[in-house]
Amino acid sequence: PKHVLRVIRELLCSQPTGKGTNISVALEYLNKITHRRTISFVVSDFIANDYAHAVRIANKRHDMIAITIVDPREQELPNVGFIELRDAESDEILLLDTADSLARREFGALNNRRRQEQSRLFRSMGVDEILINTNRHHVEPIVRFFRIREKRY
Repeated sequence: PKHVLRVIRELLCSQPTGKGTNISVALEYLNKITHRRTISFVVSDFIANDYAHAVRIANKRHDMIAITIVDPREQELPNVGFIELRDAESDEILLLDTADSLARREFGALNNRRRQEQSRLFRSMGVDEILINTNRHHVEPIVRFFRIREKRY
């Protein structure tokens, strides 16, 4: 567990070097370079499209564990008036009035639905998931996960 915690700590503290997320490409690479079954961790916020098929295929060959990084600041909009939202991956810009309570509620509801659908997807594929909130320490959910997993196996 100490080795796993060290690796996860390094991943959480690393700074991204490029734009874009393509989980499918990473999982296809994993399948190409590994010839034996592995325990594989995918660390992401999973705010991406079209990764389900790649996760399903990788999970047939490997024991996949999704570590979902959740930033609470990205889950709800503060009431600060008009803001420009820029998609970090596509560079698309949207002007949004955060003073509109309906817009804030819809944004929060959309994020909640996306998270629930993501968790349902992982469960349906038999992929374990660890949720790590950026505003909390990451060790506790990881230790809890491995204790539960130890009892299961």
